[in-house]
Amino acid sequence: MKWLSVFLALNLLLSPLAASVAQGQTRASVAVMDMEPKGVPENEVSALSDRLRTELFRTGAFDVMERGKMQDVLKEQGFQQSGACNTDACAVEIGQLIGVQKIIGGSLGKVGKTYTVNLRMIDVKTGRIERSVTEDYTGEIDKLLTSTMKTVAYTLANSVASDQKAQKAENKQDPKAGKKPSAQAMPKPAASGGSPVYKKWWFWGGIGLLGAGGAAAALAGGSSDPTTEETPVDNTIPAPPTRP
Repeated sequence: MKWLSVFLALNLLLSPLAASVAQGQTRASVAVMDMEPKGVPENEVSALSDRLRTELFRTGAFDVMERGKMQDVLKEQGFQQSGACNTDACAVEIGQLIGVQKIIGGSLGKVGKTYTVNLRMIDVKTGRIERSVTEDYTGEIDKLLTSTMKTVAYTLANSVASDQKAQKAENKQDPKAGKKPSAQAMPKPAASGGSPVYKKWWFWGGIGLLGAGGAAAALAGGSSDPTTEETPVDNTIPAPPTRP
């Protein structure tokens, strides 16, 4: 029963991500800053940060910039960092310099036997925190490497997939996006070509021509030719013959 519960939980967690990948949603470019150590050895925090990058890439929702490449770009840009970069403003500045859409930063602390992972994903363009994730674990630090980093990565990936889906739905419902003229607003073409104005002109013009032709024919029929006039008939009665 324990393994069944674990399987169902993982299936519930991964299903939104799998659906987003199947729909061909775009990957977000992301960079991960090394987590700030709080009561945890720095080398172990660095190893866990690298594992987080790997797990984010495995989700299929992110294009993850490598740590070495990120440091090279910052060096080329002349980025001067005084102390730990643990503020949102610092994270946004780094994200702008290296040219990514999102940047992830946070800390890994330990209180007693409990480890706590605090991460935030920031949109570089707006400077807004899109998602904040906190995971607590009590036990050996090895479990953070093999399990907790994977859980955190898929939580962030599901957040990105949900945001992309909501954005697509919003664009689809926007009546102003890609609105085309309605069929009623478009003039209907004439069935046999030509505009209705020209059709009326030809119609009434034809009737006028027919009327003019008829009048001319009537006038021609009523006129007389002077060469064919009839000779007047003599209606006088002849006188009777005389007797001898």
